[in-house]
Amino acid sequence: MDIGRTNKRVTFCRHVEEENGLGQLQQKLKPFRTVWGSVEPKSGKEYLEANKERPELTYVITVRYQKGITPDMLIQFKGRMFFIKSIRNIREKNEMLEILCVEKIAEKQKAEVR
Repeated sequence: MDIGRTNKRVTFCRHVEEENGLGQLQQKLKPFRTVWGSVEPKSGKEYLEANKERPELTYVITVRYQKGITPDMLIQFKGRMFFIKSIRNIREKNEMLEILCVEKIAEKQKAEVR
């Protein structure tokens, strides 16, 4: 991997439980770590879910190896959220992580595209 291609700022986010004013636990999305990475679209597809057409875009995000990155996290990039599908430690050398992600396009964005 050409390290010069990691020229985008991406933020890993995770859900944490916090107590609200009523003493109840709530899950909130909090930033975990912001790093340099490359963001490349891989493919796009549409599928039917509950009789509605849902567009889905797949991306590969590559970053330097980071301890503590797990598949239950989300990645934020330019105001968009990416759901992690898989994480691959390239050549098992703890140098680079290749992360397969899915961005779901909101209905509002979908209407603008048409």
